[in-house]
Amino acid sequence: MPGPLYPVVLPQPGESAASFVARLARRSFAASARQFCLDMGFAFQRVVDGCAVALGRIADLVGIPPTPLLHEAIRREADTYTLRGQRLARPMLRRASMRVCPACLREDIESSPLDAACAAYGRTPWLLVPLRTCPAHARALVEIAYARSPHEVHDFTLLAGPRLEELNNFLEMSPHRGPSPLEAYLLDRLEGMSGQAPWLDGLEFHAAAKTCEMIGAVALFGRTANLKRLSEDDWQQAGGAGFRIACGGETMVREFLSDLQRRYPYSRCARERPQAVFGRLYQWLSFGARHPAYDPVRAVVGRHIFETTPVGPGDEVFGQPVKRRILHSIWTASKETGAHPKRLRKLLAATGLIPKDHTLPDHRTLFSADDAVKVFRLATGALTLREVADHLNAGRVHTKLLEEHGFIRPAVPAGMNGLGRRVYSPADLNDFLARLLADAVPVDDVRDPLCDIPGTAKRANCSAMEIVQLILDRRLTWTGRRADTAGYLAVLVDVEEVKRHVRGPALDGLTARAVEKELSTTSRVIKALVAAGHLPTHRFINPLNRCPVDVIRSQDVEEFRRQYVSLIVLARERRVHHVALRKALEAAGVQPALRQEEFHASFYRRSDLPT
Repeated sequence: MPGPLYPVVLPQPGESAASFVARLARRSFAASARQFCLDMGFAFQRVVDGCAVALGRIADLVGIPPTPLLHEAIRREADTYTLRGQRLARPMLRRASMRVCPACLREDIESSPLDAACAAYGRTPWLLVPLRTCPAHARALVEIAYARSPHEVHDFTLLAGPRLEELNNFLEMSPHRGPSPLEAYLLDRLEGMSGQAPWLDGLEFHAAAKTCEMIGAVALFGRTANLKRLSEDDWQQAGGAGFRIACGGETMVREFLSDLQRRYPYSRCARERPQAVFGRLYQWLSFGARHPAYDPVRAVVGRHIFETTPVGPGDEVFGQPVKRRILHSIWTASKETGAHPKRLRKLLAATGLIPKDHTLPDHRTLFSADDAVKVFRLATGALTLREVADHLNAGRVHTKLLEEHGFIRPAVPAGMNGLGRRVYSPADLNDFLARLLADAVPVDDVRDPLCDIPGTAKRANCSAMEIVQLILDRRLTWTGRRADTAGYLAVLVDVEEVKRHVRGPALDGLTARAVEKELSTTSRVIKALVAAGHLPTHRFINPLNRCPVDVIRSQDVEEFRRQYVSLIVLARERRVHHVALRKALEAAGVQPALRQEEFHASFYRRSDLPT
């Protein structure tokens, strides 16, 4: 193994590993970095690829620790590159083109006793395409050489040496400017600083850089910009503009996408697809950004497309088929359902899915696909109330009752946005029938006490809608379905069970006929007593037939009986004939309190009777 080299050069702050080896080769009077490395027993490409063994060998030859060389090495593993822990992609690396800061090289030469070719060195950030500005001198990097053969690639000293005499010219070509926000962000990431842009921090280094550049290119130069014609200055500005958007994460990226949509010059042909609206950004994510590192960017843009444009099954976004539709336009809805666009407009406006002042063309009038399912059903099969009667097999009267009691509702009320009459959704009507017949048992032979709803309503002295509510509330223990009938009239119930449910509370008192029995008298007498106020009445609803009925409270009957007694009842109590009792009472001077002439019977006040 060769001993330490002499004379040597030492690695400078920020110097790339390849540049250091190239200067070391110059100092050792080798023809090139490649030749120098071959003389040392390994290939220069291993230095370029950041091989730890090769860089350790170089460090041993120079007599320094390998740490500074490893820190500035771009390490390659298969197709993956890393620099200071940041993942790079091959297109991000400058290979044949050599861009430098002339001011940095002039300082190198002026501050070193070595010859210019040995003193000038290449900085690691100059190898990265998105870094186009020197932060130390606020100057644009300029191209000073271009490798014409593989032998020259990566050999900084071999390429730069012959051009160092022209540094003054290159200084004139390097305009003053500060690093763009993107360049400053990337430099910070290389130094291990992050946190100012969380969404970008979550992307790999190369993906964050290229995403900002592409967003900025579209923002500054338009959705159809010719990217191949953009200069380095253009890309530098694009990176800064894109960073200002992307640093705000998904929210600001989607605001940018929404702005592209607002400013797009839509035609009336309804053929604009996301690629047309989002231009180069969409094309790049579809065909150029194949690396999985761009998947989070595709996810954000894809989510925006799904939630703001009428794409659905049959369409593709970024080469992937769309499985579920979120938005419809009138144009896509008409194409899917076959309904006329004008009718769709009326129905959508009537149901509030689009504004009443819907003036946008069909392909730009958007609405929720899920919410519009019912509208589509209406557009393709809405029924009038007369047609509903046939659909339900309920007859005109009961259909009207179902509508009045809210069991069936119009999908769109009459008179809304040009719709002349109420219309009903067949699907809603089918849902109602399904609920009504959910627990119904098939019945072939209908016998008493089973009956359909209209017949049961008559026999139970209740309304048909009460029975419907009982069924829907699942308060009946049994329901059936006629095998020979469909729809509403197929529903069977047990009449006796319905009666038990619809029977009202018991009467709080006695009817006139019951009071007749209680007082052992006739209806004429009871009517006279009621008319005179001796038996006050109260109006209640008959629990069986739902009709109003006048009743006399039991306590009022008992109070009357406590105060009065008829001649017939008193004779029965005393076990004498009523004629003899009357004569005896007259002889004792006792007269009826309620006379026969007025009340059709004689009633004596018990307090007047002799004991």
